[in-house]
Order: sequence, then C-alpha cells, then structure tokens
Amino acid sequence: MNVAEAGRTKTIADLRIAPRVFAGAIRNAFADPYGLRHGLLRNVWIELKRFSARNVRTVELTRIRGIDRVTVEGPVSRHGALIVSALATLLECERIFEFGAFDGETARLLAHNLPAAEIYSFDAPTTPERAVDLPSASGTHIARLCGDSRTYDFLPYSGTIDLVHIDASRRFSSLSEDTDAAFGMLAELGSIVWYGYTYQPAVYGFLNTLAPTLDRPVYHLAGTRLALYSRWDIVPS
Repeated sequence: MNVAEAGRTKTIADLRIAPRVFAGAIRNAFADPYGLRHGLLRNVWIELKRFSARNVRTVELTRIRGIDRVTVEGPVSRHGALIVSALATLLECERIFEFGAFDGETARLLAHNLPAAEIYSFDAPTTPERAVDLPSASGTHIARLCGDSRTYDFLPYSGTIDLVHIDASRRFSSLSEDTDAAFGMLAELGSIVWYGYTYQPAVYGFLNTLAPTLDRPVYHLAGTRLALYSRWDIVPS
C-alpha cells in the first residue's frame, strides 16, 4: 500500500467513526462544561490561531534538521524547557541568555544538559539590582542578572550569545524590549526562542507583526508554545 492509498484508507475509517465521535463530544459537553471550555474549545482556538497566522510558519519538531539525534534529560512536565535544551544541544550553544525564568528551573535544565555552557538568567529585580550565581546540579554556575530590560546595559554580551530564550508568557509587557536586546546580543549564527506564542495573545500578535521585518523566518514548533528564529538553516526548505 502506497502513501496515497494509506491516506484514503485512514480518511474512510475516520468518516465511519465520525458519528460516534460527534455524539460523544455533544454528550460530554453537557456533562462537563468546564472541560468543553478549557479543553476542547481552547485547543480549537489554538489551532485556529496557528492555522490563520500568515507570517509565522508552523513546523513539526521532526522538520528541524538533526533534532532526531539529540537526547536530553529532564522532567517530562517541563516539555517546553526540554525542547529548548534540545535546540541548545543541537546548535552546540556555548553562551545562553534567558529572560524571565524567575525560578531558575529552565536555566538549571539547560546547565544539566550543556554543562560547559555559560548561562545568564535575567529578570526583574526583587532585590536591589545585582548579579548572583545559581549553583546547578551539573556544577555549572548560572549568572543571575536583575534589572529592567528598557534600561539595562546589555553591551557586554553584544554579538556573543548563541541562544536567547524569552519566557514571553511572563514578560509580554516588556516583550519588545527583551526582543530588541536579544537581537543585539545574538552571535552571527545565534537563535532566539520565545515561549508563549500560542498562549498569550500579546505574544501571538507581536511575533506575527515582527516576523515579516526579519531577515529569516519565525517558526512555531507544533505541539508547543515555542516560536523560533535561527540564523542556522535549521529547517530545510
């Protein structure tokens, strides 16, 4: 059976079960209205946003060149952070800068999987502006930087960062400033990952407006809240 025949067979099988699927959906919608609103309708809305986006392209993770050869370790509940770690490993990142991961867990996961990398974690200050080191299980020290991205001096990192991770779901109010700083720090073959693309409307709107102004595409990674810009040819044409 060739691919076309397999596709037709699957379509016919789906049509046969469609009445039961729709009947079950209607029954469960009345039995569990919370699940309808926060499960089915939310997922439908995410898919509509993804499908309607003109400027941000959705790609499957398997389309990323070489990602199938990457292995990372970490808790399955940190799905997005695991993918960021996989991208950092694939791109052989030596210097990583993140915005907004206040709990340090993403940075620790990156440090665990890339023990030789220099990692900087930036967030708004809860104490007077200062930098401290966060020890990680791998022995790597993560430099924690505090400040306001509108006024902070990122010049010491200019042109040297291989991967910038922006937790935009937490920092959508400073998303433009964080992104400007990220591009200023980016190395010649650097990449930026934004978390929150399909979650925060402000992030969705911002990236769809930003994408056509850039020299390379912005990709949404299907099944995640992540959007990716890379100066590597990471997604084949």
